[in-house]
Amino acid sequence: MKKNIISRIASVLILLIFISACSGSKSKETKDEVMVFAAASLTDVLSELVEVYENNHLTKIKLNLASSGTLARQIVQGGEADIYLSASKKWADYADSLGYIKNNLRSDIAMNELVLIVPNNSTIDSITINKETDFVSLLGQGRLSIGDPSHVPAGRYAKQSLDNLNAFNGLKEKLLPSKDVRSALMMVELGEAPLGIVYRTDALKSGKVKIAGPFPEESHKPIVYVAGVCNAKQNVVQFYEFLNSSKALPNWQKYGFKK
Repeated sequence: MKKNIISRIASVLILLIFISACSGSKSKETKDEVMVFAAASLTDVLSELVEVYENNHLTKIKLNLASSGTLARQIVQGGEADIYLSASKKWADYADSLGYIKNNLRSDIAMNELVLIVPNNSTIDSITINKETDFVSLLGQGRLSIGDPSHVPAGRYAKQSLDNLNAFNGLKEKLLPSKDVRSALMMVELGEAPLGIVYRTDALKSGKVKIAGPFPEESHKPIVYVAGVCNAKQNVVQFYEFLNSSKALPNWQKYGFKK
């Protein structure tokens, strides 16, 4: 009888180990993760694309959103990015040159446009931006909200455009630089700045600002978003391919991005 009891206990233990092993395997499968380092201006479209993807796959997509320059530095300093989505070819090239982007797993994924924004209650309605535009008069005693040109792509494009329009030097003391383009937008939304320069996609998602006018496309380098795979695992490559696919195109277009 003692042997029967021992035998039964052993059988139960084996069964429990088997169930635990199966459960652990399933848990690992359903919690497979992809870490995406992405430009802050992609927040809305990526959040929607992630939801669409996760509804059809077991993979969990995690987003780390910041300025492209900040993200590139994080990657170099050991940040474990599986995919890097940069709003700047310069920062994508930087990460690529150091070997953080895998060969043949890089693409131009979307394009954007630079615009001048004002609060909804501004008396400024619509203006044509060119070399005759008097930004100093438009600002009055206020400041111009832009992403910090030293590491925020939107800010660098803004500087390029203002330089091209012979306006940057006269605005140096009137700039209100922000950590990323979303923060630059927020300063105008809150009324902390009467003017701001952001991407069209960011302006369109806000109900608190209006677009006063677009900057001439020829006044700055093309605003191209670059996607690069930093870890060529199968689930990472699959999500990267989804972002580039025709299935994802309607989501990009919905938020104002061009392909």
